Amino acid sequence: MGNWAGKRLEICVVEDEEDLREEIVESLQEAGFNVRGFPASRELYASLLMARCDIAILDIGLPGEDGFSIATRLRELGSIGIIMLTARSHMDDRLLGLQSGADVYLVKPVDFVELEAVVLSLARRVVGSDAISAPPPNHAPSGLSRLSADGWSFIDSSGRSMLLTVQESLFLKALFAHPRETVVREDLMLAIGADPYESDFHRLDALISRLRKKASDQGVFLPLRTVRGCGYQIAD
Repeated sequence: MGNWAGKRLEICVVEDEEDLREEIVESLQEAGFNVRGFPASRELYASLLMARCDIAILDIGLPGEDGFSIATRLRELGSIGIIMLTARSHMDDRLLGLQSGADVYLVKPVDFVELEAVVLSLARRVVGSDAISAPPPNHAPSGLSRLSADGWSFIDSSGRSMLLTVQESLFLKALFAHPRETVVREDLMLAIGADPYESDFHRLDALISRLRKKASDQGVFLPLRTVRGCGYQIAD
């Protein structure tokens, strides 16, 4: 297995639809993979200068460089596994995707259980070994996540804690007030003191992105689930 032994797969997801990208990233992270998500090729290439990528999952219709071109460039880098995940189902697109270097061509919508199985199967082919198995989940279901009594720390289901900023605390308090329920984006904007009528929700999206990265960097499991087209929920 070479330098794969004992290491988790590093997966890069390039998808410009933010909600869908977050769903894919969350699903694969919950399965135990290390996953990074990007809206376009520029961000992907910048990341590749800093960290390896074992498998790339690419949309086709991206701003700027499309998925076909990205696949061709990645194929030139060597043994990166490439999965096309796109709404384009026409045979010509399938053929072009495979000719561009994709190992697998999947049509949206895809069941995330199937996507996980495809990732593992492709990893075995890329590595040339049957020794890769499903990774352990990145958290143990030993309890429920919660906020500390003062609201300044998040504590995950395994007891690991993470200090929060004011806005992070306000955001999570709004979610924990409705456990396992979806809180709409407008209500979350109000909770952090933002204008709920801002059309792009940029302030909320930036907060969530920073919070997820912070949790990942600190090894804390954050059960924050995106409910596509609606809002978010705490889902442990």
